[in-house]
Amino acid sequence: MNNIIRNPKARAYIYGILVAAGGVALIYGVATETQIAGWLGLAGSILGNGLALANTPTAGKHAAD
Repeated sequence: MNNIIRNPKARAYIYGILVAAGGVALIYGVATETQIAGWLGLAGSILGNGLALANTPTAGKHAAD
């Protein structure tokens, strides 16, 4: 898991690119608004929560433990 994107700014940048790509897909009729909302929700979960959780120390590494 050491190769996962750890930098929050990089994850925010990727999410911004995905939002822009969703707008282009909508304009060209590749996807509907509902489909884009679903994909962006998934991307937000992966980039915001999934990668953040993957880069959070395990319970054995917490200072309070």
